[in-house]
Amino acid sequence: MKKFAVFLIVVLSLSFVLSACGPKTTTLNVVVNDFSYTPNTFTVPAGAPVNLVVKNDGSVEHEFAIMKKGTSVTPPFGDKDEGNIFWELDEIGPGTTKTGTFTAPTEPGEYEVVCGLAGHIEKGMVATLIVK
Repeated sequence: MKKFAVFLIVVLSLSFVLSACGPKTTTLNVVVNDFSYTPNTFTVPAGAPVNLVVKNDGSVEHEFAIMKKGTSVTPPFGDKDEGNIFWELDEIGPGTTKTGTFTAPTEPGEYEVVCGLAGHIEKGMVATLIVK
């Protein structure tokens, strides 16, 4: 019984140590307005958990869509672009704050961020997610 207790303590201790070694969560705080992201460049560690907090100070609904690496939206945003979305937070109503959680891409590089609502990209609602 004593050996089992020692074994259990060792296993639990190792699990705590290993869980502390995992990637730390990154929080991105973004303000959207008509028609911009502030800031418009975001940097996150590859493969890290990310909490996104978006405050809409604008007068219309917005989205925060991260496109897959190597893809870019040619306006207007449409069905041709839907399959290229890596992750999306949508229906961010005016005067509201919305949160979402995602795991950053594991491949370093630059990823385009867009608001896929009609006319928003054309008005400059584009940003960059940098994965390091």
